[in-house]
Order: sequence, then C-alpha cells, then structure tokens
Amino acid sequence: MSGSELEYGLATVSFTITHPGDLITVSAVSVARFLESRGMLEDALEVATDPNYRFDLAVQLGRLEVAKAIAVEAQSESKWKQLGELAMSTGKLEMAEECLVHAMDLSGLLLLYSALGDAEGISKLASLAKEQGKNNVAFLCLFMLGKLEECLQLLVESNRIPEAALMARSYLPSKVSEIVAIWRNDLNKVNQKAAESLADPEEYPNMFDNWQIALAVESSLSEKRDTFPPAEEYLSHAEKANISLIEAFRGMQMEGEETPLENGDSGHEMLEENGDECEEDAVEEDVDDSTNGAVLVNGNEAEEEWGTNNEGTSTA
Repeated sequence: MSGSELEYGLATVSFTITHPGDLITVSAVSVARFLESRGMLEDALEVATDPNYRFDLAVQLGRLEVAKAIAVEAQSESKWKQLGELAMSTGKLEMAEECLVHAMDLSGLLLLYSALGDAEGISKLASLAKEQGKNNVAFLCLFMLGKLEECLQLLVESNRIPEAALMARSYLPSKVSEIVAIWRNDLNKVNQKAAESLADPEEYPNMFDNWQIALAVESSLSEKRDTFPPAEEYLSHAEKANISLIEAFRGMQMEGEETPLENGDSGHEMLEENGDECEEDAVEEDVDDSTNGAVLVNGNEAEEEWGTNNEGTSTA
C-alpha cells in the first residue's frame, strides 16, 4: 500500500492506493467531486470519467453536445428526455426533436410540433401514437389536422362511443345517425330501454337545435380542413376565437332579409366558400363577440371565410 498526492491548481488531494489499477478511477472521481464542491464545474467535467456523472455535469453547464454524446452511448430514455427538455428550453429545437424521439416522449413532441405549426410532424406523431397505444395524443394530433372522421373512428375503436356521438354532434353532424346506430347496438347489450331512448336526428330533427344550419356549415367547411395556416399567423386568427359558426350563418341570413329557418323546414340555404373577404367582414360585424360554445374546426376557431351561394336542401 502506498500513498500519493495530486496537485490541482491551489488544491492538493490526498488518496491511498490499495491496488495500482485503481489509481486512475479513484483519483478521477475524487478530484471531480472535489472540484464540483468548489464550484469548478468545467474542470470537474474535464476530470470526471463516470458517464452518468459527466452527463449531470454537462447538463448543469448547458454543454448539450457533450451530454448528447453521452446519451448516444448510454441509450438511456431518461437521459434523452432530460436532454430534450433542456434543448427545447434553450431554443435548440432540432436537437430537442431528436432527443424526444429517442425518449419516445410523445407529449413533448406534441408540444413541440404544435408550437411550430408543423403539420407533417403532427401527422407522423399521430401514426406513432396509434402504434404505441397513446390514444389521447393520437386524438389531439388528428383533431389539429382536421381529420375529424379519423377522430370519430379512433373514439369508436377505443370503445368511447358516447364521446364519439357528442363529437359528431358538435363537429360532424352528418355522422350523428351513424354513431347513434353504433351506440344503440352497444347499449342494447346492457339496457335495451336506454338504447331505444337515444334520438336519431334523421328520425326526430325537431329535437336538434339548428340541425339544418349545422349540416350546411359542415358542408361548407369540409374542403377547408386541409388548410393549415402557419403558427406565425396565430395573432391574426386569435381575435376570432369567440365566433360561433352557427351564429355567423344565422347572421348572414338575417343580413339578406331572410327569416331564420326552423328545424325541419325545407329549402334552407347552404353556405359555400368563395374567398370574398368583404363577406367575411360582414359576418364578423354581425356576430356578438361574447358568443359562447364556439365550434372548433382544425383545432382553430372560426378561421374560415364565408360566401353566400344558395342551394336548396330538404330536411332529414
């Protein structure tokens, strides 16, 4: 057994060697810990040899490239996640995406892609979330992409049929009858009387407020669901957050000196897109900003433009 000393700057660290092969390991760990205790993190990182300890020091120092190199070797999910969060907080978004993918942090990726307005990334994430059984993340991705039919299908496949019916009522009224039929069949296994009490709008249109208007609005907006404005334009759409599409449609009818149509009336007018900005302005003037219950489309609220091309339709 022999003793030895190591001088580092003004500090001297003493240690005892029981086996010559322990010299490098024992001295490096001891010196690195000593330097960290003195606030000399950069020097401690240079001396440290343990990967986990070096990773912690690199994270503290914000040395992301060093931390990434260690994470690549370790292939630790926790290290990738920690590094991804740090990269995101420091604005290194490309590195953040790579780290979050390695960590399989789907919630983190959803936050990143939605903040960037990256529709392609959200689409890939939706597929990945389905494969991993993360239905909540998959649903949010599909909803933001305006893939409402796939949202309904996901809810049905997840046996969340009542939620699918409520979503159809709000966003896809044309699918309500289809979902109600599925709901009846499922509920009939438990309570036949309750299943028979479910109302189908095709059978009882008078029980659904503004039903024909809702169908008209859905039809007019279906072609706009694949349009994804960039995230940088958020402020130009934020002011429309409280607009109700149903109220906007009714306001346009009143502006044309037409009597609002009751449920079950035939010959109601359908709304069609024509890109006329003046008509969009007219809608905004007639809608009360305090309107509650706004209908979401594409994860954004009422960002579409409106036209007034009339077509006659019949009641269900």
